[in-house]
Amino acid sequence: MLNAVLTFKRVLVPVDFSELSETVLDYGVGLTDSEGVTIVVHVLEPLPMHFESAFGSFVNTEGLVRIRENAEKLLEDLKKRYSASKLVTELREGKPQHQVLEAAKDHAAEIIVQGSHGRGGLEALFLGSVAAKILRKAECPVLTVRHPRRK
Repeated sequence: MLNAVLTFKRVLVPVDFSELSETVLDYGVGLTDSEGVTIVVHVLEPLPMHFESAFGSFVNTEGLVRIRENAEKLLEDLKKRYSASKLVTELREGKPQHQVLEAAKDHAAEIIVQGSHGRGGLEALFLGSVAAKILRKAECPVLTVRHPRRK
């Protein structure tokens, strides 16, 4: 039996800042070659900016700016936490599955390491999970990681 360690030069890890994301990032960093880079991507899904109500209409740009700032801070925190590793972070906007697949192409990722789920319940049943869509459409191998405490 061959006892080899498999590593990659360009590992893409999509994160949603959940508890599972931390486990997934640990796997991604562990699979990254000492000369390689782990590319961490967080995707902001489009939110409605314009709201109508009985009291009039308004645009919620302040909330969107705050969401973006929080995401940028969380990505910076990841860089600090994994300072011993070469970590590149990227914030994208759009549909998560499309943005993750585009990021994989843009960065010439050799593998995507992702969580097994993000959404749950009926929404995932009707929409199909983001993880499953990435798994089906990725042009590189995909490692899907389950939460260690889930059965």
